[in-house]
Amino acid sequence: MAGMADSEERAEGERVAPWLRRTILAVLALAFLGSGLYQAAHDAPTVDEGVDVSSGIVTVVRHDLRMVPEHPPLAKVPAGLGALLGRPVVPTTKAYREGRWFDYSDDFISTNEAAGRLRQVLFWARAVALLEGLGCAALLYVLARRVFGPDGGLLVAGAWLTTPYTVGLSHFAMIDVPFTLITLACCVGLAWWRDAPSVRRAAVVGLLLGLALATRHTGLVLVLVAVGVMVAALWGRPRDAVREVALAGLVAMITLWAVYRGLAPAGPSGAVAARFDAIIASASNGSAVSRLVTAMPLPKEWRAGFAYLDLTGTNRPASLFGQSWDGGRWWFFPASAFLKLPLTLTVALVAGWVLALRRGRRRPVDRRQLVAVVIAPALALWLFLLAQPLNLGLRLALPVVALALVGLGGLTTLRWSSRRWAALIVPLALLQVLAAGVATPHSLAWTPPPWSPAYRWVSDANLDAGQALYEVRSWARTHDRPYVAIDTTRGLSVKGGSRSLLDADPSDVRGWVAVGVTPLMQTERDELAWLRKYCPVATLGGGSVLVYRFEDAPTATPGPERPVPPCIGDEVSTDRS
Repeated sequence: MAGMADSEERAEGERVAPWLRRTILAVLALAFLGSGLYQAAHDAPTVDEGVDVSSGIVTVVRHDLRMVPEHPPLAKVPAGLGALLGRPVVPTTKAYREGRWFDYSDDFISTNEAAGRLRQVLFWARAVALLEGLGCAALLYVLARRVFGPDGGLLVAGAWLTTPYTVGLSHFAMIDVPFTLITLACCVGLAWWRDAPSVRRAAVVGLLLGLALATRHTGLVLVLVAVGVMVAALWGRPRDAVREVALAGLVAMITLWAVYRGLAPAGPSGAVAARFDAIIASASNGSAVSRLVTAMPLPKEWRAGFAYLDLTGTNRPASLFGQSWDGGRWWFFPASAFLKLPLTLTVALVAGWVLALRRGRRRPVDRRQLVAVVIAPALALWLFLLAQPLNLGLRLALPVVALALVGLGGLTTLRWSSRRWAALIVPLALLQVLAAGVATPHSLAWTPPPWSPAYRWVSDANLDAGQALYEVRSWARTHDRPYVAIDTTRGLSVKGGSRSLLDADPSDVRGWVAVGVTPLMQTERDELAWLRKYCPVATLGGGSVLVYRFEDAPTATPGPERPVPPCIGDEVSTDRS
């Protein structure tokens, strides 16, 4: 491979020339950005973007946090700032005055669509999210380089930039990528503190933890991990441990308050404050953790958000492998990663972690650092996901996926010559780049071989988050009054002369039908059970929406739990059960 050293060793065991490494990363970053911007301009808003973008804009424009009690505001503020370039209309409605954030999302989205500004608003908000995705790649490079050297950093950052699912999530203005970014920042900060524990470095760790708490309530998990890492590192110096942990905790608390009062100096008042107080009071009937956290001296909006999530974190529909259920399954997120990540990447990850943790490596690996700043936070975040009942897609585990990618750096520890090592890495890299190219422009919906067609394996944010609405609208305008059932963000509808499939009796259905995979398998799975025995003749949105055509009325008897295989290109849908 051009640029590879012929000798076994470069500085610190490098195999890739610095100029080539920089070039590869620059090209991959530009490709990531280009693909993401194209998809950001063409995809419809996902089911969560309406709430996230509208609340972020209100926070920035009105210095008011009444729209963000469901989640902390910091993830939404950068996207809100970017969205201002689209000149959004910020309506003052009854829902705004009463602090009903979901209903206000309806008002905001419908108002901006009517004004012809919604696409521009979303595009600029998503552009910021893409920059955050690039930031994740940069932090992964730093983290992996600390453990495995520059070549390891190249492998890990390159994997993030070329994995279709990370490209898919990074061009949506939601909270998953921002929280992944601050999680990685906390891990890098902890690694820096471990190099030389000090008061100054402990304060930096506290600052990062405070930003994590202001980004997502799951930041509490990172606080616990940081405390454990700091105590373990200073085990023989209890006085220093108490001092630095206490300082980090104090700085985190001050940072959290500074973010909230910096964004909304006055805090909630009137009916909004009363509503937040009622949500917090309801925590007395919630979990023990909720009662404990809401009693802490934290901003009222933050405590209300935590209580709300605890109270509404009930069993919800989920689906994987063509099977559906309510609630959580311990295997859901690992299985989702297996289905959504390229198979070659999965194999390389397993091999990399084995090599990273084995003895007799080509170059020394600081296993304690690897455990403290990669494995511990990843494991803690995954255990937290097991304790909550929401299986809404791999996106909830995105920080865990990012930290798992660090294990790819273990491939650099092979005791091979540079030529043999290149013979392994180059084909893996080319397959990864090929997957990213094939997935465009439907990176979120893409699933790797052999998990095809995707709708028989995955749903929800693993495939269909409502991003195909615009494509369905265009399709509906060219088909005679089709029946449609898709999930969309609040405030939008299909239009185009379409009719609701959910309001129709199957015996009356004739002609064209378009159904999102998520309604079919999760949100409306009982109402649409009859449709799962018929084969789709086409798909939209990269396979996130299934298209059927009926000349004769279908029967209302339920089909199998797992939808039947497609009959792409056939003139009509037939019963294949």
